[in-house]
Amino acid sequence: MLLALDIGNTNIVMGISHNGDWVHRWRIQTDADKTADEYYVLFSNLFTESNLSFSDLDQIIISSVVPQLTQTINEVLINYADTTPLVLNGDVETGIILDTDSPDTVGADLIADAVGGYALVESDCIVVDFGTATTVMAVEQPGKLTGVAICAGLKVTIDALVGKAAQLSQIPLEPPPQVIGQNTMEAMQSGLVVGHLCMVEGLVGRMEKELEANSIKVIATGGLAEKIGPYTDIFDVIDPMLTLDGLQTIMNRQ
Repeated sequence: MLLALDIGNTNIVMGISHNGDWVHRWRIQTDADKTADEYYVLFSNLFTESNLSFSDLDQIIISSVVPQLTQTINEVLINYADTTPLVLNGDVETGIILDTDSPDTVGADLIADAVGGYALVESDCIVVDFGTATTVMAVEQPGKLTGVAICAGLKVTIDALVGKAAQLSQIPLEPPPQVIGQNTMEAMQSGLVVGHLCMVEGLVGRMEKELEANSIKVIATGGLAEKIGPYTDIFDVIDPMLTLDGLQTIMNRQ
């Protein structure tokens, strides 16, 4: 069995794959202050509830944008699993060309998304990841990560506004009935949710012009993809498992 972990700033997404199929998936809150022992207990409980153990793991791959946690979780897995984790970085053979000014600074999550997206559609594509940050990334044939736009994520934007404006409160993560808001909640939904989608639509449109390809597939992934992705028609595919799929593809190429 393969254990794939995508360690993000807000959540850690974990999946167990057996014979190429995802049989278990968990999303837990990222906590860089937890010790290795605490993560061992957490992982053990999750595995036990699913009738699994560390000894069932044949392969492990980690994508992380939280260096402190990379070390902590890697320590747990080295100590208790019977295999050494592969920590994704620019030196790992992924099958994707990092065609950027500084390939060694490209985040592991972006690499996994690029691999997953290109493997899924096998053509030029734009991958939008709705996470702590919203990233809009261009991938060209024959598997080349050309570049990316990084924006504040939707929840980060909402939290920042609510935190600075005393009379504003949290809102549902969905568009209002109409763009012209009739009350405070609708006005915020219009500006924040619809505004975020307009930003993504604009970036995708500009990237499509710059890529000058005949056919470009647009893919949505990330923690909010299924929640807000359906409210725009730019996406050909909405796949919340894309990052883990990319990690599995990378592991299969080792």
